Amino acid sequence: MKGILLTTIGAALLAAGPATADPLSLLYGYSLSASVQAAAAPSYQGSYKYSVFPSGNVAVTHPWQFDDYAAPDDSASLALYTGKFASFGVAAAIIENRGNSHELEGMRNIGWAGEGGGFVNVWPVPWLRLRVEALKGLFAEDGLLVNTSADAVAHEGPWMFSIGPRFSWADAHYNGTYFGVTPGEALASRRFAPYQANAGPLFAGLEAATEVKVTSRWRLTLNGTYHRLLDDPAASPLVRKVGTPDQFAIASGVRFLLN
Repeated sequence: MKGILLTTIGAALLAAGPATADPLSLLYGYSLSASVQAAAAPSYQGSYKYSVFPSGNVAVTHPWQFDDYAAPDDSASLALYTGKFASFGVAAAIIENRGNSHELEGMRNIGWAGEGGGFVNVWPVPWLRLRVEALKGLFAEDGLLVNTSADAVAHEGPWMFSIGPRFSWADAHYNGTYFGVTPGEALASRRFAPYQANAGPLFAGLEAATEVKVTSRWRLTLNGTYHRLLDDPAASPLVRKVGTPDQFAIASGVRFLLN
């Protein structure tokens, strides 16, 4: 959960050791897979209200990589280099729009935002994955967001389990967009005082996930996330007065091969 969960469509070439896969009809040597989930998460970053909506992604991988580990909150990624212990490449994400009704009346509407950048994965030992993403806003917001994670991964028969901490940092453009209040917004809302959210920590948290192999083509998934907003985002009147710094999310669904 990067503030909110959302539907992401992207390509991924994942980094990890090969896993056994049945012979499949391939697309130029690659397999196409997808995941679809129902997610319950805060309606917007810092909200105390929750919404239920679909989330998911599409991935293009080598056929033996269908069972390789990827965290549910990874941005859509395309690896440009994949080695035994590390990989790096490009990444992209979408952030859902934030309206200006109800408790946010008077605030500006923030449209759907797109982000692009890169990622690095490192496996210092076979059961631990470290990941860093750097994403720059391309439209609707132009901030810089850096996501870091560390996941312990375990396999037991048809089951895969993972758990690990999360930490994200954002610059003043990103934090200002989602947690700042301009003088004009303060006047229009008559609820919030002007507030400038500077660069700094965005949140710290934890994610846990599990996946079970049903058939060679189908997997069932379940994951939960907790984020605690920090520093200027947590001190924003949008959070203190009408929201909460404690952000929970849960999602469940399926992952399957398309070819």
